[in-house]
Amino acid sequence: MNCLSITKNGLVLAILLALGACSLVSVSPYDSSADKAFTKLHKQTAEFFAESTKAPDPSCGYSHHLSFYQNSKVSMSSLLVRARAMADNNLTVSQLELLSSSYVNLAQLHQLGCFTSAQVNELWVSFDASFSAILKLELAKKYGR
Repeated sequence: MNCLSITKNGLVLAILLALGACSLVSVSPYDSSADKAFTKLHKQTAEFFAESTKAPDPSCGYSHHLSFYQNSKVSMSSLLVRARAMADNNLTVSQLELLSSSYVNLAQLHQLGCFTSAQVNELWVSFDASFSAILKLELAKKYGR
């Protein structure tokens, strides 16, 4: 064996190792219906938090916002069913599951009493980060990035 064949074999091995280290993650295609439903849920959640920043009054309690919690639960359920039905959609499913648990936690916290402005701001930052992550993923699917 000469030096040239060792160099070629080494180069081929290096290329194969480099390609193996760059494995691709398979993702589902963009889903415009889910994107629209997700955007609608984001708007409803933003409106809920905007309303919650008003000065405390008798309508700030959990029971006054039951329709928001019921609607968000139904929306999350629909989004999860749709996301789980698509092949190679585990990343979106896991993000939606985290968001769904955030709504459950929000409802439990709200049952303890009205939110302060500081709580509303912190909660909104958390929800907005989750929405942003999901939206970034969906837009990457849409534009093939």
